[in-house]
Parts: sequence; structure tokens; C-alpha cells
Amino acid sequence: MKWFRRIFLLVLLIIVAVCVVAYFSINSIIRSVVERQATASLGVNTSLESAHLSIFGGQLSLQNLLVSSPPNFTAPQIFTLGGTTVSVRYGQLTGNPIHVEQVVIDHPVLVIEQANVQLNLNALLHQMPQTPKTSSGQETQPIKLVIDELDLNDAQVTFLPGIPGLANSIQVPVASLTLKDIGNDGGNQNGAAIRDVVLQTSTALAAKAVADSKLSPPVKLLISQELSAVSSQLGSGFAGQFQNFAGTEIKQLAPSLQPKLQSAVNQLLGGGKSDSNK
Repeated sequence: MKWFRRIFLLVLLIIVAVCVVAYFSINSIIRSVVERQATASLGVNTSLESAHLSIFGGQLSLQNLLVSSPPNFTAPQIFTLGGTTVSVRYGQLTGNPIHVEQVVIDHPVLVIEQANVQLNLNALLHQMPQTPKTSSGQETQPIKLVIDELDLNDAQVTFLPGIPGLANSIQVPVASLTLKDIGNDGGNQNGAAIRDVVLQTSTALAAKAVADSKLSPPVKLLISQELSAVSSQLGSGFAGQFQNFAGTEIKQLAPSLQPKLQSAVNQLLGGGKSDSNK
């Protein structure tokens, strides 16, 4: 019987070893896929420190996803997602689109700056490839997501000098922000690509930071107008949510002050946007 027990223990150890190797291989594969898809979809380099798929809980944890700034901007990263927890059933990971019940992002960091008369978010949007490509130049099908709820906690938004009217960097904390039904415009469940998820999240966060900041009204109006231009290209479903963060701020600026504020914005731009583009 001793030989039988030894064989049984040996087989058991082999099975455990195979399971451990497979588990860590899955985490490595997920990390690689997220990096590859994010880089192809956003058109800028992204890196992910680690990925961890819970065996029993139906949760995927991502640690430190770094999104590089577009060319000609000074900050190394435009957006950093600290700890990200994705609640999803295993069977949904192979769906198209992938249905995610909740995403929780802790301690995200967003940098807003301007170069060549446009915000970095606007530059990121316009330099993104319409069809994502791999590092070898081959076209790839983007992962599509439907996210019921996306929560950001303890975020920080930094506005850098270079934005007209802003002489010093300003850091604005945002305690919490929630987006709903990402990738589900009109209930059609078509899904949103990673680029749209990142842009919707960062644009909403920037708008909330503008509203909560002590920036001067002309600077607030200037940044809000630029963010509104970005939001208008991210789907009607998001545009409505964007107004919850930025629209309130603009509406609070009394209509009677709007001409004066717009005049101040034009002065910040050196005579108006039309002149600045010449």
C-alpha cells in the first residue's frame, strides 16, 4: 500500500504543479493581452504591472496601467490607473462584447495639459488609429466591453502650465465619480473599445475636476469647451453623462456673464480660436 500512496501523492503534486503553472500563465497572458490591446487601441504605449484573475471570486485585478502621453506633451503619462478591480463571470470573458458588471479604479492620476492649441485628451483622440494595429502593423479586432458601472475613487487631476491663463500647476482631488452603461448606448449593447473606455473615463474625470477646482471662470470655461468637444465624439450615451459633470458648472456661470467670459477666453487664446489657428 505504501507504493500506492507514494504514487497517489506524486500524481497529486504533479496536478497541483500543473495547475499553479497554468494559473500564473493565465495571469501573464491577460497582462500581455491588455497591454497589446490598449497600445493598439490608444495609439500610445501602455504598460501594465500585473494582472491577477481570482480562481474562486470572479474578479480580475489589474495593477498600475500606465497610458503614455501623445507626442509633443511633457508628462510621461496622461493617465495612470492604480488598482483596478473588474467584476466579471468567467463565462463572460469569452463573449463579444465582454459584459462587465463593475469596474472599480482606485487612486487614478490624470494629467491635463495643452500644446499646439489643443488639450492632450483631444490630441489623444485624434491620433488614435481607426483600426487598431499590432506592433508589426497588422490590423487587429479590438476587444469590446459593456460595463454596467465604473467607479473611480480617490482620484487626482493635475492641470499643467501651458493652458492659457494658468501660470502654475494645480492639483485637484476627486473623491469619487461613477459612470454607467459604458458601451450600451440606447440599450444596443454594441460594446465600447478600450480607447473609448479610457477616453470617457478621463474626460468625465477632467470635467469633474474642473467643476471642483478653484480655476478662474475664463479658464474653467476654456477647458470645459475643449472637453465638451471631446465628449461629443464619444457617443450620445456618454454625452448625457458628461453634462452631469461639466454642464452644471457652465450653467452656474450666469448667462449674463457668458459674453464677458467668452471675451476673456478669447483674450487668453490671443484674440480667439480662429486667430490661434492661423
